Amino acid sequence: MPQGELNGWSYAYDDEGSGPAIVMLHGVLMNRTMWDRQIDAFRGTNRVIAIDAPGHGGSAGVEVGIDFWRWADMVCGVLDQLGVDQAIWCGQSMGGFTALRAALASADRVAGLILIDTQAHSEDEEKRAQYEALLTVAMEDGISEDLATVVQMILFSGIYAAKPGSEMWRKKLMEVDVPAAHGMIRAVFDRDDVHDRLSEIDRPTVVIHGLEDVAIEPERAEEVARLLKAPYVPIAGAGHASPVEEPDAINAAVADYLARL
Repeated sequence: MPQGELNGWSYAYDDEGSGPAIVMLHGVLMNRTMWDRQIDAFRGTNRVIAIDAPGHGGSAGVEVGIDFWRWADMVCGVLDQLGVDQAIWCGQSMGGFTALRAALASADRVAGLILIDTQAHSEDEEKRAQYEALLTVAMEDGISEDLATVVQMILFSGIYAAKPGSEMWRKKLMEVDVPAAHGMIRAVFDRDDVHDRLSEIDRPTVVIHGLEDVAIEPERAEEVARLLKAPYVPIAGAGHASPVEEPDAINAAVADYLARL
């Protein structure tokens, strides 16, 4: 597992393949291993870099107060260290929040956008209240068996949760160091709304979304696609973590996007 350090923050990442760079950014409570099937699929044609967000996977946490503008800037710093001037930014959920802000603040670093199970709005207030309650429990007691069941229902479709392979991610959720991840969790809860600024983005984009996503409704992704004048690719049978749930369908959509580039 490669490790790096950026201004005192230690981070873990994967860097495989060669060719045009793709940086892959995962969602909250996940880690870079959610991209394993995508790395396998594209390292033959692209340089694929997957970074653990602060407090996730093998990366150190950061203090509460970080937002997705700052995290996008940190990702640019990691890319600088890896000698990458420009990359396609592929983000799932909070990774997509980050990619959109990179395209707004550092457009010269963004060759294109692959937006998966994400949106441009701030957090829905009703959902936020539910998530705040879950966070309070997790900060005190960690992610227990019961809480992992609830989180699974948010992050994955019922179709995937019933599969034997889902147990691996259940275990990974229970291993999350919630206090270390707190800064990024709060960034998700408190993020600003950028949907009114999407017209400023002119990078080639594809929007991909699981049709069973309960964390972010597909209509939110359709709105992003419409405002960015980008193709919208629905993924049947997948929830909020579609790269894990339906990797073949995701890989096909990404391959089609790369071919069009």
